[in-house]
Amino acid sequence: METKKLANKLKELRALRGMSQEYLAEESQVGLRTIQRIENNESKPTGETIKRIANALDVQLSELSESETISETADIKATIIFLKKQLSKANKKSEIKTFERFINTLTELKEKELSPEQLEAIESYLEYLELEKIPSFSNELLKKKLNQLKKYLKNKLRFLPSNYYRFWAINFGVSFAVAFSVNGNIDNRLRIGVISAAVVFAIAIIMDLRAKKQNRSLSSLRF
Repeated sequence: METKKLANKLKELRALRGMSQEYLAEESQVGLRTIQRIENNESKPTGETIKRIANALDVQLSELSESETISETADIKATIIFLKKQLSKANKKSEIKTFERFINTLTELKEKELSPEQLEAIESYLEYLELEKIPSFSNELLKKKLNQLKKYLKNKLRFLPSNYYRFWAINFGVSFAVAFSVNGNIDNRLRIGVISAAVVFAIAIIMDLRAKKQNRSLSSLRF
């Protein structure tokens, strides 16, 4: 369905139900801004978003989409199923490894308590990748798509590898240790260095815990 037709249909159905945009957002677990963008013809929603809105409006999916056929990679769950089917056909170790890495990344995302905005952004990007439209399997192309997804998660959604800050703190400590090992007069400098390294590592732990609490930590993004 064209976004303009969807925008008009959504407004019509919401008015018939006597729902405000805020109430529909709460009932469907879809971000208010997403609802507003759909109704303003500014966004093409993912299949999962349409499903949630249809359920909240208590209408058939077909009333909000051209048909009940949803893209094989319309949402995280569907994409995992699609990749597992492709994995079952793979023979080469390199292919299997790429599929497994892709599936692990998406599975970790699925198990997180993502905000509606995060979920919609991730699923929109999965549709953008168009994994099911790859004409013939190419391990290099799939790896490229996986790297694109990881860059998007890091740069746009601010996800971080697990223990990201501790990794850099350890590197900082190693650099200090190397510097001290080649310096003869290290009594005072060693004391300062140890204190500095301890402070940096403590800050790193706090920042890693904060990222984990904010659901921005992904082990599949680790170095």
